Amino acid sequence: MNSIPCKAKETKILIVDDTPANLDVLKQTLAREGYRISLAPSGERALKIVPLLKPDLILLDVMMPGIDGYETCRRLKRDRVHADIPVIFITAKNETQDIVEGFNAGGIDYISKPFRHEEVLARVSTQSRIRSLERARQRLTQDLDARNRHLVELNDLKTRFLGMAAHDMRTPLASIGGFSQILIDGASQMAEPEKEDFLTRIRNLSRQMLGMINDLLDVTVIESGQLNLDLIERSLNETLLNRLPLFELLADKKNILIDAQLETLPPMPFDECRIHQVFDNLLGNAVKFSPAGSRIVVSLDAEGEFARVTVRDEGPGLCEADKNRLFDGFQKLNPRPTGGEKSTGLGLLIARKMVEAHGGKLTVESAPGKGSTFGFMLPLIPKTAAGNNGSCN
Repeated sequence: MNSIPCKAKETKILIVDDTPANLDVLKQTLAREGYRISLAPSGERALKIVPLLKPDLILLDVMMPGIDGYETCRRLKRDRVHADIPVIFITAKNETQDIVEGFNAGGIDYISKPFRHEEVLARVSTQSRIRSLERARQRLTQDLDARNRHLVELNDLKTRFLGMAAHDMRTPLASIGGFSQILIDGASQMAEPEKEDFLTRIRNLSRQMLGMINDLLDVTVIESGQLNLDLIERSLNETLLNRLPLFELLADKKNILIDAQLETLPPMPFDECRIHQVFDNLLGNAVKFSPAGSRIVVSLDAEGEFARVTVRDEGPGLCEADKNRLFDGFQKLNPRPTGGEKSTGLGLLIARKMVEAHGGKLTVESAPGKGSTFGFMLPLIPKTAAGNNGSCN
């Protein structure tokens, strides 16, 4: 009966012996059990092929011409890359001193000559299992370390969120309180235009704070790995066209022209709510940083298996340092909004994560004085679809 588990059968074993008969016996014994066998006739040859073969276990004869088994093992153990490969010595020496010398050289077990079939299989199987368990332990340790690092990063992110929220919301909240109090105290004496001005200010500040909160919540969902997509086949052309009027109104106030050049593409699956956020961020930034009298070109076309959306502006452009910090979040870059608009610095980070969740990528081309072109590419046929998480405003 075969007592070796499937994973043990994947074990690569290097047998090192200068006697062809010994190599043949061990190879046949172990190959019948499914082990993957390689052979080396000397210690010198073994040292050359171990870096290429990367065996899981080495059976190493002690008495060989040239470099003997003890010295071969010592040299392997001095190389940090191969030091953890277990070595079982093959020996006709059964004296305690000889066995101890093998352990001191770095061996973990020994097989006696003449070979006994059951002993060879038992010792190899045991070390193969130990090796598999050790690798599993290492993988679990690495996974745990990665999870711990991620938790530390999330905790740091939470701390930054709280600090940012407290700092950035203090001023608009104070302003809302002040404007509201003015309205309460003097509403009866105020003219309607003045009342409307105060109410407009309160509304704008409220929207600003709501935008901050939405950004913070989006980043929290993304970084916690809980961002799900509601992928439904729909027209990307219509989705973009439905968002344009809002930004055309904002652009008109700054005498900016938005030129939409949208090709008609077949329906494709995407989360409309999330793509709204991505497109709004890119076009909103273009309006925000464009000078009066300039032009913004919005385009949609197909590139291979992807739909490509680009937003090109005639703003100040970005230097390399700013481009490297674009997606870090909470960043204040050198270019400043031309109309005094506010932002959290999280928009592009959120946009990139949402595009990547679709299996696409977000792109940027920019240079100082030459404007910027931001874009994103979505697969026409995404690989997977997930459940809805959140609602579209």
